[in-house]
Amino acid sequence: MQKSRVKRKQSYFSRHFLSILLVISFIFFCPGITLSATKYYYYLHASSFRIKKDTIKFIGKLQKHGYEVVVKYKKIADQGYWYIVYIGPLSSKKEANLTIRSLRKKKLARYIAVHQKRSLLSSDLRAEKQVVAKDPSTQVSATKMTKLPERGIGRNIAHGKFVLGYRHLYREVETELTKRKRITSDGSSTTVQVIPISDSEKNDFPTSMHMDSLCFRYGLTDYLEIFLEAGGGYKELSSISFVYGGGLQLSLFEVERGVFKGLYTSLSGGYLSGNVEYEFDSSAGNKWNKEAAFNELSIRGEIGFLRPKFAVYLGGVFLKYDETAKREQLTGLDPSFTSFIYEDELENENSFGGFAGVEIYLTPSLLAKIEGQVFSQESIFVAVEYHF
Repeated sequence: MQKSRVKRKQSYFSRHFLSILLVISFIFFCPGITLSATKYYYYLHASSFRIKKDTIKFIGKLQKHGYEVVVKYKKIADQGYWYIVYIGPLSSKKEANLTIRSLRKKKLARYIAVHQKRSLLSSDLRAEKQVVAKDPSTQVSATKMTKLPERGIGRNIAHGKFVLGYRHLYREVETELTKRKRITSDGSSTTVQVIPISDSEKNDFPTSMHMDSLCFRYGLTDYLEIFLEAGGGYKELSSISFVYGGGLQLSLFEVERGVFKGLYTSLSGGYLSGNVEYEFDSSAGNKWNKEAAFNELSIRGEIGFLRPKFAVYLGGVFLKYDETAKREQLTGLDPSFTSFIYEDELENENSFGGFAGVEIYLTPSLLAKIEGQVFSQESIFVAVEYHF
């Protein structure tokens, strides 16, 4: 039922998104009807930046290719101050369309909007610097608003940017026992025996653990990022084992304008491997020690909404989990044995699950997030990231 609702929402979003694209295309690419006595100037909105040095760098690229550039410093509702970069003035709609093709061919701009003006625009990038110097209150506000990290597409970080973070995860994976060997020793000889698994006990061995790790993310492009993590896995702090992993996240699209502005979808794949060791009591009251090595592969599809300072998202996940565990009995041994060990092979009981999360900028460079997952595993994690 949940999957069908998500599919209906995605179908609803897709139909309306395509309609919006058709309308925008008609507006952008059909010649405007104007009075012959009125002189219009055309400007192409090529990009927007919060940070001044990024604006200057982009202007340099455009001017290197011979484009005339105008920059306006504006306050956008609910988003703060932005440097808006225009190319122009251009004398006709035909010239504007030719310039758009040229910009896209040279990969200098991804999204381009055409604006008609009755008068020429003057650049106020230098004027803004003078205004800030005269008004200390304006300087503080502008500095605060222009330091929010540059984003890529969706929740991805921007090309060439990187993030360092800390994550704490607690999870429980419902596992299914697929193979078991019993290894016993009487001090002089060792016996290995394959044990048949009854239906009543094959699902009685879930694996739970905490994991603390350092995470690294890097934007390969605005659409694609790589992430790595390494840390310690444990159930009891007295025994911490090494855990590591990594993967890729690919953003498929993000709606930039219109009713669904901020809607995005993405796909990601991740690998995690490690060990966990702890002691536990059996139903018979005996103490056992468990050592487990696990490997998992996950594939996630995500849909969400972005806002300047936060994002909410949900999606589905496919999980392939394999575990090899050694359980050694520590107390209550039969007098004829000096050791009693089970060697088990397990896999996850449920492969498909769902997840949801939220992330919020606590400061211009500090991001906090929380996410939970159900069905394939019961888990929750919290993370804090610093964006460089």
